[in-house]
Amino acid sequence: WGIPLGRRFRALKLWCLIRDQGIRGLQERIRRDIKNAKWLKDQIEESAHWEILAPVRLQTICVRHIPPGMAADELDQHTLAWVNHINNSGAAYLTPSQLHGSWMVRISIGSETTTFEHVKTLWQTMQSVVATLR
Repeated sequence: WGIPLGRRFRALKLWCLIRDQGIRGLQERIRRDIKNAKWLKDQIEESAHWEILAPVRLQTICVRHIPPGMAADELDQHTLAWVNHINNSGAAYLTPSQLHGSWMVRISIGSETTTFEHVKTLWQTMQSVVATLR
């Protein structure tokens, strides 16, 4: 609630962040996250059997792995298997979600402590996990 207690004070979180990091610090962080997301998107697009499902405008990537010869009805199970494997391992936390009735994975690169090395390691982890599930 805001000071007048009439509505929610949603901008408080942003105000605190700007006070802590400054406008320039916040801009640098957003640029870093967008650059890291673009790198990961490029890696996925250059790799066989991976698919980007939505435009990557900020730091969220919607992705799916499609093994050759896998039937469409098995694809959802495969997607949930590899994302759950990564999440359960503690290596990263990715969000399974549905798009047009099919499962896909949302990767959000926006944590304050996330570096390029984390994103690079995530991509290596994704590739190794799907290789073991085939």
